[in-house]
Amino acid sequence: MLCNTNALNTFEVNMRENGKNKRKQKIINAAIEVIQEKNVEEATVREIAEKAGLTTGSIYHHYKNKDELLYDVINQSIHFVHKLSVMSESKIKDKNQVLSEVKSEVALRLSKTDEQKLHILLLSDVISRNDEMNEKYKQNYESIINKVADMFFYAFGIENTELKKSLSAIFIAALDGIAIQTALGVLPETQDKFTEIFNNFFSQSVPMFLEKGMDLEKE
Repeated sequence: MLCNTNALNTFEVNMRENGKNKRKQKIINAAIEVIQEKNVEEATVREIAEKAGLTTGSIYHHYKNKDELLYDVINQSIHFVHKLSVMSESKIKDKNQVLSEVKSEVALRLSKTDEQKLHILLLSDVISRNDEMNEKYKQNYESIINKVADMFFYAFGIENTELKKSLSAIFIAALDGIAIQTALGVLPETQDKFTEIFNNFFSQSVPMFLEKGMDLEKE
């Protein structure tokens, strides 16, 4: 009986969590739509709630304010690196697995045209401020660079901390630069072709760089 009770409790917890996650996703999607229709400053929690078909109280149940919601919008839509993992069934993935996962997530991010435009709007808003949101985003950005640096270690065997973080910063900067170009509508190739070029450039150029600059690998 105890086992059945525990199983039932676990099931109920999972159901509640799934429901919570679905509502949060609904809120995030609604926020993206409202901000695209207006702008960051003019978008209100009330409008986001109406777009999501929820009450403002439901929004505040998940987020204490609009800033916290916008933070989640950026994190989920653009910063895919939190989804990356170097582990597979308790084993370290090999180089090809890691690169394949990175390429797949890059392609997914670059396909999100509207979210890329939104990313630039939100980033501009955050940079212009000197508050808790600014510091929170800064810390998150640093964690993203560190996460990608770990990817460079597993994908290319880069052990030098400074080198892998520098390459990581360049990689992230390139993605954010593409977001700017996407917002302006000035990318030179079709989406699929450009994504292919971007992924191939980094997967091929990093090994070439390391081969010609091995002295940089030394601590």
